[in-house]
Amino acid sequence: MHLGLLTTSFPRHAGDYAGSFVGDRLQRLLDEGHVVEVLAAGVAGELPSVLVDDRLTVRRVSASPALFYSEGAPEALERGGAIWLAAARFAAALAAAAREGRARWDAIESHWLVPSALAASAAAPTHPRRAFAHSGDVALLERMPFGRTIARRLARDGTDLRFVSADLQARFGRLCGSTGNVGTVETLELPSALFPPRGAPDATLRRRLGLVAPTVLAVGRLVPIKGHAALLHACARARSAGGRTAEVVILGDGPERARLTRLAAALEVPLRLTGTVPRAEVADWLRAADLFAHPSGRLANGRTEGAPIAAREAQAVGIPVVVTDEVAALARAIGALSWQGQVAL
Repeated sequence: MHLGLLTTSFPRHAGDYAGSFVGDRLQRLLDEGHVVEVLAAGVAGELPSVLVDDRLTVRRVSASPALFYSEGAPEALERGGAIWLAAARFAAALAAAAREGRARWDAIESHWLVPSALAASAAAPTHPRRAFAHSGDVALLERMPFGRTIARRLARDGTDLRFVSADLQARFGRLCGSTGNVGTVETLELPSALFPPRGAPDATLRRRLGLVAPTVLAVGRLVPIKGHAALLHACARARSAGGRTAEVVILGDGPERARLTRLAAALEVPLRLTGTVPRAEVADWLRAADLFAHPSGRLANGRTEGAPIAAREAQAVGIPVVVTDEVAALARAIGALSWQGQVAL
C-alpha cells in the first residue's frame, strides 16, 4: 500500500531521539512492504523540505521553532498567546499538505490526535485512517476549548483510534462521554536490536562513560512535568538516611537546566546534564547505569504523562526502574542501590 503518515515530531537525522517512536513505527511499515510518505513538522531552513529514499518520502511542513523541537508543544501551549496562532497555522498547513497528497495514498496513519488525526480527517474523510493517541495530545484535549467536541468527532468519523496505554484510552473515553471502550490499545514496538536485555551494569560502558558511583539515570526534556527536581530531592533524602551518594545523570535538555543545576548544588547531589544525545547513546547509558528513574508528576492543571517511551526502553533493557512522583518512594529505591546495581523495589 501507499501510505501517508502525518505527525508533528519526527526524527530530524539518524539517531535523533525526538519522535523516535514514530520512526520505529515507520520502520515497521517499511518492513511490511509499504510505500510511505511522511508529512512532519520542520523548521524552515534547518531541514530539507523533501527527502526521498527508496520507498520513503519525508516532506517537512513549516512550523514555529517553539512548537515541536524545543521544550515541546504541551509546554509551549501552556503559556498561551501567540503560540496558539502558530499551532493553528501549522494545523492548516498540515491539512493542506494532506489534501495535496491524498490522491497518492491508499490509507493514512496519524500520530497525535491534534493536529495530525484531525488534519487527516478533514483532508481525506473517505480514506481509511488510523490514528495513534499519545499522552500529550489526550492531555491537550482535556484542557483546550472544544476538546470534548474534537474528541467526539474523531471517535465518530471513522478514524481507527489506537491508544498507547489503557489509561489514555479510558481518559479519551471520558472526554467522549462513552460508557464503553473507544478504539483499541496498541503499544508501539521498540527496536529490540537497540535495546537488548542486560544483566548487571556493563563494566566496560561504565568506564567509558566515567561512572564510578552508583548512578541514577533519567531521560527526558528538562521541563517541570518530568519531575527531575523531585529526583534530586529524593537523592538528597536517600543520602541523609544513610545511603550512598548517588550521581544523577539526565539525558536531555530544556528550559530547566539552570534551575536543576542550582538545585543540585544546593542539595549537594552530583548531577551530570549531558544535553540531548543520540538514541544509541541512550541505550548505552541504560546498559551502564544502576537505576532508571522516571519521576514524572501531575502538574497543577492536571496534566500527566501516559506511556513514556524512555521507561519502556529501560524495561526492555532490564535496568531496575522506578516510576513515581512520590519523593519518599523514590528515595527508598535510590537508598537501596549498591555498587553492583542491585536495588530493592
